[in-house]
Amino acid sequence: MGMMYALILLALGALCILSGKEEIRAEPDTPALSRYFLRLALWLYKRFQSIREKREKKINGKRGKRPFGGRKEAGSGIRLREELQLLYPSGTREKMQRYQVEKLSGLLLVIFAAASLGGLIRLSGGMEQRLMQDGWLRRNSYGEGEAQVRLRVHAEDTQGTDGGNSTESWEQKVELTIPERRYTRQQLEEMVPAVRKLLEQEIRGENETLDKIRSPLTLPDRIEGYPFQIAWQSGNYELVRTDGTVDNAEVAETGEIVELTAVLGCDAYTWEENFFVRVCPPLLSQEERREQLLLKAVEKEDEAAAHEEGFHLPEQAEGKNLTWTEERSDSSLLIFALVIAAGAVQYRFADEDLQKRLEKRERQLLLSYPEFISKLTLLMGAGLPVRAAFARMAADYRKKKTTDRNYVYEELTLACREMESGVMEVEAYEHFGQRCRLPQYRKCAALLVQNLKKGSAGLLAALQEEAEHSFEERKRNAREEGERAGTKLLLPMMMMLAVVMVLILVPACFSFAGM
Repeated sequence: MGMMYALILLALGALCILSGKEEIRAEPDTPALSRYFLRLALWLYKRFQSIREKREKKINGKRGKRPFGGRKEAGSGIRLREELQLLYPSGTREKMQRYQVEKLSGLLLVIFAAASLGGLIRLSGGMEQRLMQDGWLRRNSYGEGEAQVRLRVHAEDTQGTDGGNSTESWEQKVELTIPERRYTRQQLEEMVPAVRKLLEQEIRGENETLDKIRSPLTLPDRIEGYPFQIAWQSGNYELVRTDGTVDNAEVAETGEIVELTAVLGCDAYTWEENFFVRVCPPLLSQEERREQLLLKAVEKEDEAAAHEEGFHLPEQAEGKNLTWTEERSDSSLLIFALVIAAGAVQYRFADEDLQKRLEKRERQLLLSYPEFISKLTLLMGAGLPVRAAFARMAADYRKKKTTDRNYVYEELTLACREMESGVMEVEAYEHFGQRCRLPQYRKCAALLVQNLKKGSAGLLAALQEEAEHSFEERKRNAREEGERAGTKLLLPMMMMLAVVMVLILVPACFSFAGM
């Protein structure tokens, strides 16, 4: 199998070299990974087309005889060409070629992925192979745990049929559990000096030598390539802890020697290796030294006045007069910047918020139109003129007015106020239609204006027809609102479905696991 994967990858590599001169541009909708195989697919497509053309010429030369299945292939090609012609009326032949090339590139991508994954799995399986050709079975090293191996045993008769002990050959599958490797004490003792040498280099960490330790140590629990588990002990836990932390703030200039013990363990055997390190005080810069000096002076003044409300800061240090000032944290600039940024964001999105409110207003006007036109038709049918009907609807709205605004009655109230202030009735209706902006209200305003200019003949019938049409529109809008609400509920429903599936599957899995 490994040879097959290698041959496939070599063949694709050869195709990549042969198709180096092909030129084809990837379309925006072409999958990203398939683009790398477009040149290979184009080269193969051209070769297939040339072979197919030669084959057709040969068949046509034999009195039009076709091989079995040729008619079906021609029919499928014609159907594909017709479908592409519907999508692309012009350039059908080029689109046909492009379609076939992209299909072939996808197939090449799948072949490459399959061969690569199969080869990697085959290679990783070969790296994990434990049984060698000479029958030697490899076990895990110490600490890696036991290994499970599945073997197949094939037995054959070693004597001829005349030997008297002839039996049939047989095969048997065997599953073995191979324990990890174990070492003898002598083998482990031979490793200890090398481990000690590696530890001397590794535990220094960033320090130059073990005789001058100022930064944390590196105390490993294992050494790569050796089977020992390492546990550390410190002769002075206040200076050096078992995790390598070094506390040398109070160490004298001469330093202090600390004994570290590494306990090497493997199976039931243990060895102790001792290391001596000298912990030295940290190297301070001039600023750090001054800071420590001032902190000690302040601490001294604080202890002297521990029972008072406060204490005086030291006035001198190193023979120099000291002047103390307090540095206060001032976050006003940050708050100012954040508020300005929030204002800029609000200013940036103010227009979008306004647009959303306008859309909400237009939506409400559209949904309120059937009620408005029906009420207007009802009042005019009862004998009220248009102006009186407008005033009656505005008065009813003011009586039952709530916190929720109804924009059509707000515009209606404004039109009544315009007529009361002396604006001509025709202009008030035109302004009403212009402010509402929707074509339904413009049409209604046009009917009302036409009523004033040419008489009221046929106005009531026109308004009744408009009311019936508006209710049909209202039904359609209600269906759209229902579809929109269903779309918004799709995501919560999917989340609830996932929760229900988890509630069902998790107890089921636990019950199966407990069987």
